[in-house]
Amino acid sequence: MAYEQASAIARKRRAASIAAFYTTPQWPEAELPANLTDFSLKSGYYTADELAIVQSEADVILDKIKTKKWTSLEVAKAFCKASALAQELVNPNDNAS
Repeated sequence: MAYEQASAIARKRRAASIAAFYTTPQWPEAELPANLTDFSLKSGYYTADELAIVQSEADVILDKIKTKKWTSLEVAKAFCKASALAQELVNPNDNAS
């Protein structure tokens, strides 16, 4: 199998795995700005709680978990959701049909 085929199969598999848990917004690649971090934080994809989590420093996250303001599951889900969006933003054509 040529590497192009293997790569296409792997990208489809990755996209399907992400889609099983998260529906990320999609934008035409030409409309994406240079600063994807700022764009993603203002995209409306995250809840207010998820934004607070993904923008927090590690010591703050640990303290919030320790004081039971956040659960480790909430934190893990927020970062998984952020990873799904990051994947879409840096590889916008991978999920195109």
